[in-house]
Order: sequence, then structure tokens, then C-alpha cells
Amino acid sequence: MRVACVYFGKDAPTSKIAEHFLRFSPQICIKKDEAVFIEIGKSKRLYKEESFLARAQVILRRLKLNARISLGKDITDTLAFAKYNKFSVNDLPLTALVDFADPFERDQIVTKQVIKMIESFTHLGVKTIGDFKTIPISDLISRYGIIGRHCYQRVQMTDFMGWPLWKPEEKIFEIKQFPYFEFYGELDPILFELKSQLDQIFMRLRAREKSLTRLKVSVICEKGSQEPNPIKNFEFEFFRPQSSTKGTLKIIKERMVRHFEKEPIKSPIEQIESHVLSTVVFTGAQRNVFSNDEEKSEGLDNLHNYLSELVGKKSLFQAKLLQDSRPEKSFEKLFGSSHRETDKAESMLIAETLKKRPTYFLPRPVKVEVTAGYIFIREKKYRILHWDPDVERISGGWFEKPDERFTNTYDRNYSFVEIEGGQRIFIFETRDQQFFLHGYYG
Repeated sequence: MRVACVYFGKDAPTSKIAEHFLRFSPQICIKKDEAVFIEIGKSKRLYKEESFLARAQVILRRLKLNARISLGKDITDTLAFAKYNKFSVNDLPLTALVDFADPFERDQIVTKQVIKMIESFTHLGVKTIGDFKTIPISDLISRYGIIGRHCYQRVQMTDFMGWPLWKPEEKIFEIKQFPYFEFYGELDPILFELKSQLDQIFMRLRAREKSLTRLKVSVICEKGSQEPNPIKNFEFEFFRPQSSTKGTLKIIKERMVRHFEKEPIKSPIEQIESHVLSTVVFTGAQRNVFSNDEEKSEGLDNLHNYLSELVGKKSLFQAKLLQDSRPEKSFEKLFGSSHRETDKAESMLIAETLKKRPTYFLPRPVKVEVTAGYIFIREKKYRILHWDPDVERISGGWFEKPDERFTNTYDRNYSFVEIEGGQRIFIFETRDQQFFLHGYYG
């Protein structure tokens, strides 16, 4: 066996790098963030080792990465060669025993025992693996047991390392090429083709019990024409995972309409591509015949995603209920969170203890005038249709600091009032019989 190690040291995207080396061998494994191992011995009739090294350097230059490449008989020795920049097992420092014993750092107990053994031999003057190999195996077993025998067999290359399974990340994408001059970028034909591609994508994702979180759509125009930007990429990162074509296509349409109004396409479209960039596990692949809760949840996901596309993620938030009787303090805004990420049991418990709250709160309550059958809001007169007799009174304790935004913060009597036009408002009365508008229903 001949093994090549591409060693980066740390913080390297090893999974993505490994995909570039699949052209040399299907037998590849990785040490996460640190190294990529390629079995090249069975491919010696296809290319020489010198050719592999030269082509590997080309790949690294294209990826703009620096790495040390070494060759050996197994994962253990080739990793140590690359790590310590040596070419012989005998020249490796004694600390390389850790890489021979557990190169993937999967057993912390073994690693600690090997480190203790290294410290003991270092005090005795054993500094290299070559020196370690001269120690009789009987002495190693009598003193260090199975750990001593394990390290001895590894450095003698009589016990080879098993290859951990690594599979390249599956890429899901759809491509459609068009005949020359079929159409010139009208939105309807593009959306028609994208619907077909999304149907295929979601069919494949559903079979894998996955939901879509990031998608890239590319519209490729004819090159060398009047179009200054022949490749138009639209990348979507959904607020909630998508699992249906209908909701996803609506979001894509919204983005493309705005884009094409500003930058209309001036040349024929040659190709449309849809690439799945990331997914998450989808547990609702099987429909419930006794309940439509999953359909409702999916519709809510689509609504959240569409609103996120319209107003932006920074303007979309989730209201998390808090255990506070003051309406302005009874919730907090969670940005970048989905409606499923909060503790539903806790929210339901708080909702049962708190009174019903309006949809919108004013940043500062507005003083209003109430007369017989009418209410004046910002000097405008409204007829009162219904005044809810159920009054909620809140009053702050002695340990709470008053809110300086308006008077008598902690002594209010709240009521729901319906005014002409069917609008419901949320007002409160203070101790000195003044009325303030605090919120309303949208």
C-alpha cells in the first residue's frame, strides 16, 4: 500500500479539499480540519508518484492553500512524515508515537498512556522512533502491557491502520440547456422551467428526509453578446427550511421581478441551473392522515420565508413571551430565529397566565380623551361601539423602579375598546382618571 498525506495543520476545509483528490483514487479518508489521506498504490498503472505530487501542487495552488505532502506505507507513518517533515520512520521524534498509536485522536485514554510512556523513555535518553524500535518487545509488554505492544507493532509497520469511512457530500442540482434563441429572458418561461427543476429537487430531498435551507439559482445568458453580465446568480437563504415547490417559487419570483426591473436581460438565455447549497433533516416527510398540523406548519414556514424576502431578515422577528404583567415588557424580540426554536411548553404556560395582548404596541402611549360614547385620538373623534367590561389591573411593587416614559406606569386599568370601523384598541386608565392608547389590533 502507498498512501499520500496532504497535511494542513489546522482549520482546513478537509471535506471540500478531499473532493478534488477523488480523481486520483476513490479510497480517501480525512482527519478533520487537519489532513487528507489518499491511497495511490492501486493506481500506479495510471500515474506515477511524481506525477501525483506535481498535480497535487497544482490543485493546492488553485485552491490558494498551503500544505505539506508526504508519501508512506500507511496512514500512521505518512501523517508523521508530513507533520514532522521527515522521510524515514527512524528519524521521527519519539513524540510521533502518538500519531502511530491513535492518528485520528479517537481514544483519549490511549493517548494519555502513550504520552506517559513517551515521557518515561525521554528521561532514559530515547529520543527517536529509531531508538524506540531497538527496545525488545518483551520489555515493552512487561512494563506497558498492550499499549507498549500496540506502539511497537505500529512503528514496525506490522499493524496497519483501518481507513475510516469518508463519503463526498452529495450534490443535488438541476440543469436545463435551451436551444439558441429560444427566448430572451421573459420571466414566465424562466419560472416555468424553475418549477420543473424544483419539483425534481424536492422529490430527491424528500426521499432523503431533508429540507432545503440554501439554494442558488443561476441564469446563464449567451456570451459575447450585449449582456454585460452573462451569469446572473440568485442565492437564497431561507428563514425556515423549505419543503415545497410552491412556497419556494414564490420567493424566487419576488427576487427576480425586482432584479429584472432594474437590470433587464438583453440576450438569449442558454442555461438555467438550480443548486442545493445546504439542507437540514426533515422529520415530517410522512403526512398525517388524521391531522393537518403539518400542512399548517408548512404554510407558516412559507409565510415566514416570503416575509423575510419582502422586508428583510433584520425586520422579521419572533415575539418570545416573558413572565411580566406589563404589556410593553411581556415579550422580547428574537431576530434570526424561527417559530419552532422557542420552548412551546413554556410559552403556552405564560400565555395561560397572562391576559390577551394586542398585535401592535405604541412605543410611547398616547393620551386620549373619553366622553359619553366617543373617544378622541390625536384630536380625531371616534364613536365607541363596545367597551369590554373585563378590566385588567396591573400595579408595580415597591421594589420596582418607575418607568420614566409616562406617569403612573404601575397603576393602570386596561380595557379592550372597539371603535367605529371595527378597529379594536387597547387603552388604560391611570389613578388620576386619565386615558392612554397603548396598542391596537392589526
